[in-house]
Amino acid sequence: MSFKLPKWLKTISLIGLAFLLIYFAFKKVNIFEVWGYVKEASWIYVIISFVIGYSAVISRGFRWTIVLESIGKPVSPWSATHATAFGYLMNQVLPRAGEVARATALNRSNKIPINILIGTIIIERTIDLIMMSFLVGVTFILSSGDIESFLSITNSETEEPTKTSKETIKYFILFVILSFFIIRVFSKKLKSNIWLKKIKIFMIGILDGFQSVGKLERKMKFWQHTLYIWTCYFFMIYICFFAFPFTKDLSIAEGLFIMAAAAIGYLVPVPGGIGAYHYLVTIALVVLGRTYEQGLAFATVVHATQTLMMISTGIVGFLALTSKKE
Repeated sequence: MSFKLPKWLKTISLIGLAFLLIYFAFKKVNIFEVWGYVKEASWIYVIISFVIGYSAVISRGFRWTIVLESIGKPVSPWSATHATAFGYLMNQVLPRAGEVARATALNRSNKIPINILIGTIIIERTIDLIMMSFLVGVTFILSSGDIESFLSITNSETEEPTKTSKETIKYFILFVILSFFIIRVFSKKLKSNIWLKKIKIFMIGILDGFQSVGKLERKMKFWQHTLYIWTCYFFMIYICFFAFPFTKDLSIAEGLFIMAAAAIGYLVPVPGGIGAYHYLVTIALVVLGRTYEQGLAFATVVHATQTLMMISTGIVGFLALTSKKE
């Protein structure tokens, strides 16, 4: 029998990693000094950031309906928005679980096959990855010196993990080679396997969803929503600069630099980017001349605002979808 790590143990491990990163971000820090900076925040800007964040979620929902329309699966914009918000809520509990939860929620409320929904989500995420890569590229052009300083600080803390990553790559390549060999040897048996047939049908559904962007009737609207979503991501952070005396003079280019650090923080597979977000945004502000305590206060307030937005709107989305009767 093959050993499978229990889901509860995996969840606890990821939460433990999040707390470890939080400890790493807050170690050797005067908590009272950080709290003093937090109390200086002008909360009107924080509230505006909250509203901007939810408008991005709404735009994501509306963009999703455009994709679903192209494959003959129309849904109401608010159903898609509530499902998207619920997905963000689940990401706060278990990283990457939000995409499956988002598809499952819309499947239950609108009876659209999950594999097709996941296919549309994959293409959305692929486009978002392209947008993030573009953002990092622009940030590198505008703030190359700041990025070099940022990397020099973070690399000094992560020499050992880099060695581990190299070992991981070696094992991954070995795994791919062995998998290819096993598939070649047992190909005939696999073809008749009922589970393989189910997987094949599932993958075909994903491919249908993935190809949906090429069939879009409202391509311009789709890209307008994409641009709006990423503009919101920027202003969610930039507007918070004005909430603190020590960040209100930062420029738009420096705002892009902070946003890039924040985006990378959310890529780390811990619930809600906890710890990784705090550390990377803090270091980015240190590079821009702020103290570590000031950077940590800013990161804590902005992350808490975004997390509160995702949790509250996710709960509303869940309630709205479960009360819906088809």
